[in-house]
Formats: sequence, structure tokens, C-alpha cells
Amino acid sequence: MIRRLRRKFISITAAVLFLVIFLVMAAINSIFILQTNRMLDSRLDMIMGEPHAFQDNKEPRRDKKDFILPHFDDGLRIHSDGCLIILGAEGTLKEILQDAAEKYSSEDLKDIAAILYQKGSSQGWYQYFKFRMERRPGINGSPETVIGLINASADLYSMMTMFAISVVIGIVSFLIILLIILLASGRAVRPIAESYAKQKQFVTDAGHELKTPLTVISANNELARMIYGESEWFDSIDKQVAKMNGLVRSLITLAKMDEEQKPVFSPFNLSDAVYDTAKSFENIIHAGGRLLVFDISEDITYTGDESALRQVVSILIDNAAKYCDEKGKIVVRLSRDKQIRLQVINDFTNATECDFSRVFERFYRADKARASDGSYGLGLSIAKADVELHKGEIRVKTLEHDRVMFEVTLR
Repeated sequence: MIRRLRRKFISITAAVLFLVIFLVMAAINSIFILQTNRMLDSRLDMIMGEPHAFQDNKEPRRDKKDFILPHFDDGLRIHSDGCLIILGAEGTLKEILQDAAEKYSSEDLKDIAAILYQKGSSQGWYQYFKFRMERRPGINGSPETVIGLINASADLYSMMTMFAISVVIGIVSFLIILLIILLASGRAVRPIAESYAKQKQFVTDAGHELKTPLTVISANNELARMIYGESEWFDSIDKQVAKMNGLVRSLITLAKMDEEQKPVFSPFNLSDAVYDTAKSFENIIHAGGRLLVFDISEDITYTGDESALRQVVSILIDNAAKYCDEKGKIVVRLSRDKQIRLQVINDFTNATECDFSRVFERFYRADKARASDGSYGLGLSIAKADVELHKGEIRVKTLEHDRVMFEVTLR
């Protein structure tokens, strides 16, 4: 149990840590991408921000260098690598103005302009270019289409580098902190482990200490019966002693299961084990006016603890017999598809009125009206521990026609 608690603590902490690191990485990269886009938009604003060159029909168009360069300082111009492409009304190329550290061929820019003009988007990305397209009146009053291009390859590379660095830092940070959590988890659960060990030791010691007085009571009761003869009081004492012995055995069994000792598994015929165990209940169930039905597939073999799984079958059938309606039916079914499934189904009129969500908790009873049947609500807890020992699952569900099914699945 302590190991499971430690693993759960580590898994939850690791999940939260991963989520925090992921959100931080996403925030940092999102801010960087946003800032890069704003910087590129600012460059496009500077490239396309010459209204006089497009609106003043009286003045001649400036020199290509004068048209663009006044908007860039020396440091910015080196990285801008931008150009303007001016198209006529039908998309014909009229002029190309460049301000770039590396010139582009007119044919390449003409092809890009044709594609963007055909695309019709006002702004966006084309390959590693960020573009903006506007329609303006030209010098002679005829409409023109102006396309501004920015070579953003360096910015894209910076974004990819930023992403790669953040991922590496995030992974390294996650692994380092996870290692610290692994080392610190033992100390974190140590108080719980110590408290649980003391509690488990108390249960074990108390169980062994109770055996002696119960044995003495049983022996004295038998002696009194021999001296004074049969009496209902002696029978009542025997019944209570038997109940207390059963409780002590159950508590000791649970305490031993919690020690998490490595079980010894061996192959055995599960079909025969289930049938033999269920068959032993047949006379008792029939004597109570109920019907026991077998639906067990043959020759299902399994590698596990045979005695533990026999105990599971015994507990489930005993539980079904206690809660089965008068003249009801109990079905024991064993099948194999992708998994091995053991199902114990019984008729139970009050099934819909019971809360089965806690039936595997110790000392819990779903049907409070049957609290005086001689059990203490430990059987299903033991069955659950046995199933988990085999890495299986056990669940309970209500079926149609007032029936309850306990199902065990084994890998």
C-alpha cells in the first residue's frame, strides 16, 4: 500500500510539473512569436508607409533608393531584406523596389507577385516571406496593387531555435525536478508509512492476542456444557466465539496482504478451481431454496496463486448467497476472450436501493438491513486484495431484472 501511495504521489506530482513546464514553454514561445510578428508588421509598415509616392500625381516618383531607405536606420536595414512590388490594374508588373542586403531576381519576384495577386489575401505568409498587399491609386490616377515583402527566414530560424532551446530546457528541468521528487518522495510518505506500519502491527498483535482468550472461552464453554448439559446459552457463546475467530482471521489476512510480499505464481487449471469451489456451496444454497447455475468454460489455465483465487470465488459466492432473494438464482460464469472473466450474478430485489460504490471498503455494508447476518464486511476487501495481487480488476454493477453482478477480470 505504501508503495502504491508513493507511486501515486510521484505520478501526480510529475503530471502537475509537466503541465506547469508545458504552460511556461507555451507562454514563452507564444510571446516570442507574437513579438516577432509585431516586428515584421512594423517593418512592413515602414516599407509601405510612403503615401506621397502613391498619392501625389504631380510629383515624379522618387528614386528607388530614396523611396525606401529613408525609413530604415542602418541596423534595421541590414535585417529587413524587404521590397515593394507594384502591379497594374490587371496584375501586370509595373515596378520593383528593393531594399535588401541580398538582391532578388526580377523573375522570382514577378512569380511571387503573380501568385500573391492570384491568392488575393491582404496579408499573410508565402514560404519564408511575410507579405502585405494593398490597392492604391497610382501617380496617374489608375489603380495599382502594392505588395510589400519581408524576408523573414532569419526570424523563422530564431523562432525555431527558441522553440528547440525551450524544449531542451523544459525536458532537462523536468528530469532534474523529477529526480528530486523521486529522492524526496520516500521522506514525504515516511510519516504515513510509519503510522501505517504501527497500525498494521497493532492489528496483527491484537489478532494473535485475541486468539488465546477466545480459545479459553471456547474451552470453558465446552466444559460447562459437559457439566450442566446442553443449553441455548452455551450455543450462543459458541456462535459468538466463531464470529470473533472469523473476524480475527480476516483482520490478520488483510494485514498480511498489506505487507506486499512478492507472491509465488504457478500455472493451474482455473476452470477446475472455480468449479470445485462453487460446487462446495451447492448443498447450502439449495437448502436455502435457491438455485446455483454453472456456466464455466473448460480448460482455462492461468498462472497465479490458486489458493488466493479460490478464496475470491468462495467470497463472491458466499456474498451472493447472503444477498440472494428467496427462491432466487445464483450464476457462476467463467469465460475467456481477450481476458479471463469470472462473473457471479445473483437475484437481489433491493439492488437499486443499495450504494455499491463502497462495497470493497473494509467494514462497509451496502445493505444496512442485513447487518446481523454474522459477517463484518471484510470478505470483499480480501477478494479485492487477492485480485489486485494478480494485477486484475474487480467491479460490481446492477443488471436488469433486479440482479447484481460481481465481475473479476484477469489478464
